[in-house]
Amino acid sequence: MNAKKKIGAVIGVSFSFLFVTMGFQNCAQQTDFASLEEVTLNGGSVDGSNSSVNSKTQSDIDGAPVDAKQTLESMMSLLNLKSADINMGTVNAEINYRRNLLVPQNDLTLVNSPSIIATTSLAGVVCQQAVNKEKKGTRDIFKYLDFAKGPGTYGKMGAINTYILMIDRFWMRKPSSEELSFITQAVDEYYSTLDSAALGKATESDKLAVFICSGMLSVPESYLL
Repeated sequence: MNAKKKIGAVIGVSFSFLFVTMGFQNCAQQTDFASLEEVTLNGGSVDGSNSSVNSKTQSDIDGAPVDAKQTLESMMSLLNLKSADINMGTVNAEINYRRNLLVPQNDLTLVNSPSIIATTSLAGVVCQQAVNKEKKGTRDIFKYLDFAKGPGTYGKMGAINTYILMIDRFWMRKPSSEELSFITQAVDEYYSTLDSAALGKATESDKLAVFICSGMLSVPESYLL
C-alpha cells in the first residue's frame, strides 16, 4: 500500500471513530448554508419548501466548489443509493453546511485537514442513509452485521468482514496485511468502548456500520473518482 493510501486509511478511519463517538457534533463549524439552493443529483436545484425540482439549470453549486456535488454523487454511487431511496433533505442539509470545506477540484494534492473533517461528516450522514435503506430491505453492504441485534451477536469478525467487503467495492482490490492489521486494531478499540449492555443493543449496530462506512468514504481515493 503506497504512502498516500496508508495515510488516507489511517486518517479516514480515525476521524470516523471520533465523529461517531461524538455524534458528529461541534466539528468544522462554518457559515450556515441552509438558505441556499440544495444540491440535486440531476444538475438542478431543489426548493426547500416543497422539494420540487426547479427548471433552472445549475452547472455550478451557487457559491461553492463544483466538486461538492461530485463528492456527494460519488458517495451515493459507491453505496448504491438513489435519491428516491433516502431522505435527500437530510443529505442536502449536510452538504449545504459542509460544502465550502470540501475539495474544490478533483485533485488529491488539495486534500487537507478541514476537507477531511467536512468529508467525514458528510460521509457519516450518507452512510446513515445506507443503513436506513438496508434495515428496510435486503442487506448488501452490511450483510455481515445484524441491525436487529447488538454487536456482541456477530462479533468483531462481522465488522472486519464489512470493512473487507467495502475495500472490494470501493477500491476494487483485496486488503493488504497492513490494512487488515489496522482495521483489526480499530475494531478492537471500538469494541472496548462497549459494555455488556451496549453489546446487546441493536442501536450500537447502526453506529458500528456508520463508523466503518464513514471511515472508508473519508479516504480520498473513495470519492475523488
